[in-house]
Amino acid sequence: MLRHSSTPAHVVVRDLCADFVPDDGARTAVAGTLRYDPADPYAVELILRPGKETITWIFARSLLAEGTQTKAGTGDVRIRPTRSLGRAVVTVSLSSPSGRADLELPRSVVARFLAEIEQQVPSGHEGDGVDWEAELRTLLRTRNP
Repeated sequence: MLRHSSTPAHVVVRDLCADFVPDDGARTAVAGTLRYDPADPYAVELILRPGKETITWIFARSLLAEGTQTKAGTGDVRIRPTRSLGRAVVTVSLSSPSGRADLELPRSVVARFLAEIEQQVPSGHEGDGVDWEAELRTLLRTRNP
């Protein structure tokens, strides 16, 4: 995880209710949170609380932004804008060795979240405050203890 050296203290958190939509079409509401920490400027977190457990997926902020406009992603996280039950949603498809899940997030909540993180760290400027030499030293120490 890259660390922004001059990190503003403002972490952006947006709670939401996601719909889990399995293949059979039955829907289940899942409490969730979108989280952005400017100290890790390239990433966003989708935190899901389907019961007593917490599941966190971390993926590129640019993937979330792109996925609100068009189909995006080719790996374990794929995102696309859709309409469902007459409302605008962002469908996040997650896959792992233990299974897959499609989640529908309210597009308006995702858009507000993205607008707020854009104010914190504008797109294209995520690396401006990263101390790249320190990151390289850390990588080299980790690789060659």
